[in-house]
Amino acid sequence: MSGPDTFETKAQLLAEHRKGANGRDFLRRLGDVVAGPLQRNTEDVELLLAHAQAAWIADQRDPAATRARESAQRLITLVPDLADGYRLLGLAHLSRREYRDAFLALSAVKTIASPVNLDNFRALARLLMTDVPKVSFEWGGQRYAFDLTTHNAAAIESSAFHSIGMLTEAEELQFLGTILDPTRIKRVVEVGVLLGNHSAYFLKTLRPEALTLIDADPANLPFIEHTVSYNSAPARPAVTIHNAFVGAGGGEVTFAGAKVPMQPLADLVQGPVDFLKVDVDGGEESLLKGAAPVIEASRPVVMIETTPASHAAVEAWFAARRYAVTRVFDHGGYRNVVLAP
Repeated sequence: MSGPDTFETKAQLLAEHRKGANGRDFLRRLGDVVAGPLQRNTEDVELLLAHAQAAWIADQRDPAATRARESAQRLITLVPDLADGYRLLGLAHLSRREYRDAFLALSAVKTIASPVNLDNFRALARLLMTDVPKVSFEWGGQRYAFDLTTHNAAAIESSAFHSIGMLTEAEELQFLGTILDPTRIKRVVEVGVLLGNHSAYFLKTLRPEALTLIDADPANLPFIEHTVSYNSAPARPAVTIHNAFVGAGGGEVTFAGAKVPMQPLADLVQGPVDFLKVDVDGGEESLLKGAAPVIEASRPVVMIETTPASHAAVEAWFAARRYAVTRVFDHGGYRNVVLAP
């Protein structure tokens, strides 16, 4: 593909990319363009970087997929001193469980002048390539243990932090530790658990009598169960784990390639709730519709992740129920909002 049509397509794709375009069709169109001749210029590099990133997200559950790896390799050939090329190649290798290759790609960043620090991902690759499937470390005066896994993109990020002895969203957790009184937190509900990073902190710091954990991804459930087992005190609380997509109503949805029941929070949680944590990647408004009976009856402290698209609506929803924002942790692409009645 060459000539004026290619130029127009590239310009159009760049404009769409910069506005946040995604999805299979967009990825296909990106792939068609980057399969053609590319130059070492700003536009072509941005397109190739966008394709490698989008392909990694799309193919993260398919260890046989090669799109992200191939685009990252081409990006490195085009711009050898660009850290993002090595980052994406390392992530692609992690998703493919090619841990030695991931370690080498992530180590290459050390050889170029770059502010990018990939030591946590490099540590994860090093541990897994030497057959270390689990880590244990001291953090905040407590000892934590987690399995290491690369079965999806979020799991890679969480495991990378655990590989260097850190919890994810540590600032948020430390803040919650200062405002929540463990003597008054009897029941904690967490929606969007992933590997149980936050669950482990709640178990050790809040020591609730009951912990309800809900996650839509069936692949996460074994890791959640292990995390609870590793990090519970001898007097283990009553722990309930649900595999469900929490939304406004009932039915069934396809999530991560599996059929999962969709249920409102009010159907999954009975009785008082003292603290509620929500991380549902853009589904906040639907979740809140089904969670209204729980929140209005129990008036728990809440930490909820919002996106740029949902943030204002979520804050307005809580303001209408006489909740005040206590703190906002802004991570750029998402925010964690702590609210109290």
